Amino acid sequence: MAEITMRVRFFNPGLTYQKDREDYLFEIDRVLKAGDLILRADVEAFEARLANYVGTKYAVALNSGTDALYLALKAIGIGPGDEVAVPSRTFVATAQVVKQVGAEPVYYDIDGKINLTEKMKAIMVVHIEGEIQADMEEVLEIAKRRGIQVIEDAAQALGASQNGKPAGSFGIAGCFSFYPAKILGAFGDAGGLTTNDEEVYKYVRDGRNHFKEDARDWGINSRMDNLQAAILNIRFLQLPGILLRRAEIARQYHVGLQDIGDLKLPPQSRERVWQDYIVQTPRRDGLFLFLKGQGIETLKNNYPFPVPKLPGAQKYEDETLRLPCNENITDEEVQYVINNIIEYFV
Repeated sequence: MAEITMRVRFFNPGLTYQKDREDYLFEIDRVLKAGDLILRADVEAFEARLANYVGTKYAVALNSGTDALYLALKAIGIGPGDEVAVPSRTFVATAQVVKQVGAEPVYYDIDGKINLTEKMKAIMVVHIEGEIQADMEEVLEIAKRRGIQVIEDAAQALGASQNGKPAGSFGIAGCFSFYPAKILGAFGDAGGLTTNDEEVYKYVRDGRNHFKEDARDWGINSRMDNLQAAILNIRFLQLPGILLRRAEIARQYHVGLQDIGDLKLPPQSRERVWQDYIVQTPRRDGLFLFLKGQGIETLKNNYPFPVPKLPGAQKYEDETLRLPCNENITDEEVQYVINNIIEYFV
């Protein structure tokens, strides 16, 4: 085994802060001096940026991507007795919110084949790993024929598109996470919802603040903090560069790892973004331990809930590993990861 010559962090929020520390401190100081802490101009500016970027009429800044999913379901009237199609390969939040509104998730596997039931009122499509994997035109046509809605879980896909149309602009609502590890990450929890539907917009806008001005339903506290909005407005200006750097890291991985027969690489596309660079191999667990021993942080790509996992999703999750792909890692660090993966398989 080769000697550890460097350590590669999977995610390094401290470095993100340090690189533009003066800009962040200026904005934090400005917000705190003004006392503009809740639902003020910074939040409104972020909402305008998000709607413009995704290409929708409206955007609502929220506390998390989970809350965006929850409020989207509430806004279209999903509740007890309803069923919602949910992919088996997804983070727990996608299915969790369906249960929280009193409905039942009906899972579909990675082949995308959905069992459309009589009780089904919505289809949740998850643009996982930075890619719109479903044929959205086909999904929307199926939904239209059945008179049901499509909600996009785009937590990992800000900046992705399909046939030129951005993630978060296809369905009745697009739901985003700005958790620190996301491509556009805040320095705490944050999320957002995009929509072209005025009624959905009004419901989510008011519902995030308890419907305190119009008590027409039970709301929640899901206001995006003004400090996070100010930080995200800086990050939004950096987003084109972030996406380019991550794409370059993915290109380096693809070139450096393409000749390893026992390693399947993720599909390349100009319309995807690189939330993660995920490799697949039956030897995943051994690779994970080997890289850890060389000072390289990776993540096993398992979502242990919802259960039971459908077969395709289970096999994929058991064999996949997330490599460091954040915009802060250097070319030297990328090459160190590549060299160690090659060493493991030789």
